[in-house]
Amino acid sequence: MAVGSEGQVVNPTTVNLPDGGGATIPPTQGKQGEYLVSEIHGKYFVAAQRKGVFTANVTAVTVPAIAATLVSVFTLWNPIGSGIIGEMIRTDVGVVLSTIVVDTIGWYASFAKNASTGTFTTPGVGLTNIFSTRTGEVPANQIQFYSAYTHVGTPVRVDIIGCFGAAALTTPGPVKLHDGTMLVMPGTAVSVAMSTTVATTSGTDLQATWGEWPFV
Repeated sequence: MAVGSEGQVVNPTTVNLPDGGGATIPPTQGKQGEYLVSEIHGKYFVAAQRKGVFTANVTAVTVPAIAATLVSVFTLWNPIGSGIIGEMIRTDVGVVLSTIVVDTIGWYASFAKNASTGTFTTPGVGLTNIFSTRTGEVPANQIQFYSAYTHVGTPVRVDIIGCFGAAALTTPGPVKLHDGTMLVMPGTAVSVAMSTTVATTSGTDLQATWGEWPFV
């Protein structure tokens, strides 16, 4: 048996090992001698603990329909040269009225020059509408949030968040768990928009959660 493979009984809620210190640490065991191999945190805890997960939200907005020179109320912009990839984790759509326009709601993207030459009107404000998931800390995000941004040209839909199938709302607004299937690359702006008709006036809350990882 290799040295250090015997295991060691510890309380995982009190352990905080230094970076680079794992090679000689014996496996962790519980009080019955069982190896602690299950996840003890949520899926994105480590990234959040390392200050790499962020959220942005807006309240009671009118989501526009896709069009040329789309004037967005919810945009994430990953600047050229940011050095990071944005991993979309989750998108939440809340409805604050009892009725809504029948529509599909999705993420629409502009790329490269079209994205960088858009009009960046209203940036997010830390601890007001953009947050670190280490709640209470000022976010140090590279991807920028805008509650007003005008696209150049017509952005293209890259992801369907959900849909509203009837004007009388009988179910909660859609929630999309992206699970690593939507990566926002440098030089890309993504905005939430409706497929067909402008959403009910001041009827929608939006929130996005994303992680930031080194560009490869």
